[in-house]
Amino acid sequence: MTDRAMPTLEMSFIPKGTPMFADLVATLQADDRLSDTRRRDLISGLRRVAKALGRAPEDVPAYGRWLQPRLARLSPAALGMTAKAWQNALSDARAAMAQCGLVERRWSRPGDLTPAWRALWDVVLAANDPTLQPSVGRFVYFLNHSGVAPDEVRDAHALAYREALVVNEIRKAPETAYRAAVNGWNLAVARIPTWPQVRLTLPSRRKVIRVSDEALPAAFLADLEALMHRLANPDPLAEDGRARALRPVTLLQYRRQLIRFASELVHSGLPAAEIRGVATLLDPVLAERGFRQMLTRTDNKSSKLISEIAALLRNLARITGESDAVRARLAKLAARLAVAPQRGITRKNRDRLRVLQDEASMRRLLLLPDRLFARPPAGKTNAFTKALAREDAVAIAILLYCPIRIRNLAGIHLDQHLQRPGDGRVFLVLTEDEVKNARPLEFELPADLIRMIDKHLKTRSPELCPAGTPWLFPRRDGTGPVGSHPLSGRLSKRILSETGLEMNAHLFRHFAVMNWLDAHPGSYELARRLLGHSEVSHTINMYSGLEVRAPPRPSPN
Repeated sequence: MTDRAMPTLEMSFIPKGTPMFADLVATLQADDRLSDTRRRDLISGLRRVAKALGRAPEDVPAYGRWLQPRLARLSPAALGMTAKAWQNALSDARAAMAQCGLVERRWSRPGDLTPAWRALWDVVLAANDPTLQPSVGRFVYFLNHSGVAPDEVRDAHALAYREALVVNEIRKAPETAYRAAVNGWNLAVARIPTWPQVRLTLPSRRKVIRVSDEALPAAFLADLEALMHRLANPDPLAEDGRARALRPVTLLQYRRQLIRFASELVHSGLPAAEIRGVATLLDPVLAERGFRQMLTRTDNKSSKLISEIAALLRNLARITGESDAVRARLAKLAARLAVAPQRGITRKNRDRLRVLQDEASMRRLLLLPDRLFARPPAGKTNAFTKALAREDAVAIAILLYCPIRIRNLAGIHLDQHLQRPGDGRVFLVLTEDEVKNARPLEFELPADLIRMIDKHLKTRSPELCPAGTPWLFPRRDGTGPVGSHPLSGRLSKRILSETGLEMNAHLFRHFAVMNWLDAHPGSYELARRLLGHSEVSHTINMYSGLEVRAPPRPSPN
């Protein structure tokens, strides 16, 4: 495929006759309804957005469905712009499209509202609720413009709003704005007595695969718990089975995988009542049925999860004393579903690390925690969002100093994991039972990070959690630590919006090793200790060649 063909393919789904930004510039220059200042601003917005996309105005279609996913990926930090300047450029570009009749103008003046909607909106403004006004405001103006009375609003109108966003939005994700509007509407129903008492429904985005424990037979759950107890407390004199106790983190993973496999059998059509014990999962016929169900989600290709569950069933058949025939058939399934071990880091992560080799990009990441903690994002002025920004800053700073796994980060307990010997020092301590490779980890935190953590703990309540909550990254009710997946996703979004860098929590581990090997080529043993790997061969397998960033420079002589 040639470079010349690429623009043609990118434009293949754009309606014929769609004008380009350059056409809009020409139209605006000839529009005598505009003042010179307004014309200049609209044209400037088009040109700045085109530049941000890396294209000439002649190559940017004025088509929201094409623009939205591309502009959504851009960050003002990566463009060298302030958030306000970028927002102004987008606003001017959209206004230019509206001036040319390509998208609807936005209605935002209270005078545009009918008396019925104006009365409700005045109540929202008077309530000064920071969550209601931004989420439901645009939806209210859409309903008003569409001629829908407040007491007539139904799910169909919310869906029409989503379609209008798809057509008229050029950057914000239409689905996100639609869901925020529905949630905001329902929040108004609960908080404002005069609001129409009609709740809107929101389709679930969650693909539920794992069934709840309550949906599985009690006999199966009891048998599963008995197996977990046996694996945690083995008989050292037993002639078969395990002689070494499995760690809690391993048992938790095994239990989760067995529940997941039982769920797959239920999704395949097997009545849950027929799963009477762990032995049901070890039936080769049912095992194959469960794996075929899983393969329907992976384009009939095995995956790491499928391979791990297949190996687990094979091993459990030996531990539980299944017949030779059963063990042989499960072993054959495991062999067929096995995936080759990963060699090195993925191409996607290598691409992201390559960006971080740029000094300016690396500096944006390294300076982010201090900047974010001292000055939360512009426009986010309420106490909760400021406290949340500081919490994110603390999390990112810890990952930069201590490349631990996201599960360990999310579960940091102030008394158990942050050890203070009394001389001003603080150590982040993870025991062998808490880490993946049974290698305890200990990091001495630098003084600036200690100060950041202590200041955050003094100011986070009650916005983020009740006073006295013992978790560094708590659930909002303080009953436990935040989930690792929500925390990871939140940090990725924060880093992207603040720096323009695509970064996930696990990439901090690769980033740490990249910098270490760059400074100390070939020093894999210390890299192994930094990450807590059990064997240096694994570290070499993952990171071999990562320190080779540029060919040797020729000698000046």
